[in-house]
Amino acid sequence: MTAYLTEADPRWDKHSGEAGHYRDSEWGPQDLERAAKFSAELAPQAWKVFQYLLRNPGRAIHCTELVDKALGGPNESDPARRVAGVLSGMSKGHGNSERRLPFYWWEAPEGSVGATYAVRPSVAAVFLAAQLDAT
Repeated sequence: MTAYLTEADPRWDKHSGEAGHYRDSEWGPQDLERAAKFSAELAPQAWKVFQYLLRNPGRAIHCTELVDKALGGPNESDPARRVAGVLSGMSKGHGNSERRLPFYWWEAPEGSVGATYAVRPSVAAVFLAAQLDAT
């Protein structure tokens, strides 16, 4: 079942992320230039995963879908680890942005495997507007 999180959904506050997801301010409309610079500093595979998340704002996407659709497969034995490794390619952009990481993630519920990822709709709007502004 596909889960969509509205902007006010309380699950945004119950994510599994650590310091990079809390320490700095959330992305906002004033951050278009910052978002463009962040995007330009992403490693190629991190950019592919992030673009996929941006095209699906608010949708909780399982790591296996990210490997299959954003990274082109094959879905190896540990897709959660692969996606987490790919998203570490955001470190330069994140370090320079003075903003929190622009995605959220949740560990699998007990008895399940793999993590789920999503981008808050308001954050997706900032990054999509920055892309349009750059063209």
